[in-house]
Amino acid sequence: MSLPTRLAVVCYFRRNDHTLFIDYTLTNHPIHKGKFSPTGGKVEKGETPEEAAKREAEEETNIITHKLVYRGKVLFRNERRTIDGKAMEYNWEVHFYDCHKFDYTQARASEGRLAWTRNDEVLDLPLHEGDKVIWERWLKDHNEFEGEIIHEGENLTSAKLLMSK
Repeated sequence: MSLPTRLAVVCYFRRNDHTLFIDYTLTNHPIHKGKFSPTGGKVEKGETPEEAAKREAEEETNIITHKLVYRGKVLFRNERRTIDGKAMEYNWEVHFYDCHKFDYTQARASEGRLAWTRNDEVLDLPLHEGDKVIWERWLKDHNEFEGEIIHEGENLTSAKLLMSK
């Protein structure tokens, strides 16, 4: 059975060798409970991925983005994936962005708490397995990539990532 594919975005805020994550370890978020995650979410009808990344970042952190840099996309194939025993309803094509120019003066988290993390400590955070792979292979070094990630149940079973440029 093939699931329908929806578009989503992720935006990593970066400054001075640190990256911003939202700490969901003390929340009951349906997907990120117990994890750290960058800002992101669904692309709404009529939006471009870049517009969605800006909107999601502002909604989740109250940070105003000034310039996004496209990093790549990953197709999360979720036909056999579950989270807390619940089957996924969609595959997700996720577009990734970095943001180095932003207004942080009114920053606050709408869920969880904001956590600036040293780039060399990101893999020590409780991240989703796919996020760890993507960070370790490409994002920490600001490379552009394309890939596919497959889970069975709660376990990552395949991660194919290629550098785009």
